[in-house]
Amino acid sequence: MWHIFAQNPNVMKRILAIFISSLVLESALVAAPSFGAQVFIEPGQTPEQIDGWFRILRDSGFEYARIRMFGSHMQKSDGKWDFSLYDAAFSSAEKYGIRLFATLFPTTDELNDVGGFKFPKTEKQLSDVGEYIDNVVGHFKDSPALDTWVIQNEPGTGSLKVNETELSRKKRQEWESSQKKEGLRSAYLSADFSDQEFLVSYTEWYLRWISDRVLTTDSKHGRHINPHQILETIQEYDFPKYGEFITSFGSSMHFSWHFDVFERKDYPLGVSMMTDIIANNAEGKPYWITEFQGGAVTASGKTVLCPTADEVTQCLWTGVGAGIKGLMFWTLNQRKAVREAGEWGLLDFQGRPSVRLTAASEVAGIIASNKELFDGIEPLKSNITILYNNESLWMQKINASFQKDEDNPGRSKTAVMQSMAAAYSAICSLGAVPQICSTEFYDWSNPKGKVIVLPNIICVPSVLRSNLLSFVRDGGKVIATGLTGYYDEYMRCSFMGDWDLGEAFGAGISEFAVTDRYAPLPEFNGIRLDTHLWKGILIPETAAPFLKDGDMAIASFNKYGKGSAIWFPSMIDLGCRCRKEYELAAFYAEVLSSDIVAPVSFVKPSPGIYLRTMKSGGKYIGIVINKRNETVKTAFKSGLSHPEVIFASHGGSVKNSKIIIHPEETLVCVWN
Repeated sequence: MWHIFAQNPNVMKRILAIFISSLVLESALVAAPSFGAQVFIEPGQTPEQIDGWFRILRDSGFEYARIRMFGSHMQKSDGKWDFSLYDAAFSSAEKYGIRLFATLFPTTDELNDVGGFKFPKTEKQLSDVGEYIDNVVGHFKDSPALDTWVIQNEPGTGSLKVNETELSRKKRQEWESSQKKEGLRSAYLSADFSDQEFLVSYTEWYLRWISDRVLTTDSKHGRHINPHQILETIQEYDFPKYGEFITSFGSSMHFSWHFDVFERKDYPLGVSMMTDIIANNAEGKPYWITEFQGGAVTASGKTVLCPTADEVTQCLWTGVGAGIKGLMFWTLNQRKAVREAGEWGLLDFQGRPSVRLTAASEVAGIIASNKELFDGIEPLKSNITILYNNESLWMQKINASFQKDEDNPGRSKTAVMQSMAAAYSAICSLGAVPQICSTEFYDWSNPKGKVIVLPNIICVPSVLRSNLLSFVRDGGKVIATGLTGYYDEYMRCSFMGDWDLGEAFGAGISEFAVTDRYAPLPEFNGIRLDTHLWKGILIPETAAPFLKDGDMAIASFNKYGKGSAIWFPSMIDLGCRCRKEYELAAFYAEVLSSDIVAPVSFVKPSPGIYLRTMKSGGKYIGIVINKRNETVKTAFKSGLSHPEVIFASHGGSVKNSKIIIHPEETLVCVWN
């Protein structure tokens, strides 16, 4: 075998890089989470200013910083390179013990493209990117301050297809020639998702190309990406393939940009959900919140907003509870010129710490003073998983592009994701945070004791149908709501004739009856749910109806093999989300009453109260957040001993299993 390495030195280099990365990973997984911030470097700054910002990071208990390596700031008009501006930043970072995430940022139009271009347009531009990487990576690779290269800022376009350019046309032809053409299973028309599939492939190709170019010069440091708008763009990414060349994963999370499917009171849940998506896709590699909104937005962003100190505290602890390696704010200091000028900062215009920085520093201090506890923490894995797939997300976007009915959430481009968010929020209110995973990468083996939730997953491809049947037959439990299973992978209605999953669910469906925008359903077990736009009328076969509207069955329970399936083909997740939050939580409490496996949960559903549990050695750590406008008294369901409170932002307390927590408070407690 070694002759292969001798003939192909790059192969050996890659294997060595992977080995080094695995060692870094192994050590990173046992370290307490760290915090940092973007230090925005731009022309006109003095070495003294730059030095002061890194000193503030150190004094705030931060250990990391991120900087954008603007090619336009380093390459002169004559083609020569001047690194002096960034040399000052690297020197100050080293001086104060700050580790750097250096973001590659080839020359772009800073005024109109502050996020950086996603794809080069021509072979010439691709070559220029390569030259930029060679020079920048080659110059800074030996800096003691360097930790990781962020190979592209915020990949993902939020589009359904790639914009046509000279380079994309060439790559499209290459991609099409490599595809296996499969004929349709029948003479019916079918949807064509080649545009979406090519976008996924093209993004993976370009990110891999950048990573390989970096690796050619620097095999010692990590390589990272920070996808953004996760709740809208997740279908653009191929995380397993990224894992072949990326050493850590991350995401951008800004209240002003990325939280459309959540109300402000639920923003910590949004952080939790997005982090869980990244965590499951990271497949064991470290994951970060690479950008988190640090300050006020005036001109940029979709929403004018500034996080409060309480929100900063809540979201930092939420990230810690979800198992992040670290979080970095966008930004420490504001950029001075063009778009985003004067916005997003943790410092005020005079360079003084804001209340947000003070709050973040306090959290960093708590973790530092309990380092032994937080070293090696890991979030508890739930036996309950919410599943999604790319096909459902694609189809919903396609439908919405024709309808343009954003006033009705069930017909919007984010209907699938909003349904998932509603189910996630409701299950979290039980004190049991579900996992979120793609159907493609879910572990279907050993289903006994496991539950999967399909909230309005409108497409169930043929490969998923066989997995679901065996999952239930072998002892798993499935809960399906909304329009789950409406389409097959060709975007054809699956309910016309025999439904392939009818065997597991024990029923077919007659139709989806149109209702009001929000319509109450009959009560069951003291629970009255609302549906949104539609309710499904079932035709029970082996299933037992557990809810009827008159003579019509609208929800069913079926035993199949060793497992069971609950089918509620009405838009209850979206119907209840804004109007009957407690009722939806009560529904999931009812159908999951015997399924929750957790050392700590709530005695009863507690909407607006968030609990995340971690483990560290023989101890459990609980993070509790109150997003209600009132002081809440609730109780844990746990066989553990009396917990110790190590942090309470507003004086809350835990005595035995009883909790008192004030509005906007975050409370952290430990059970031995």
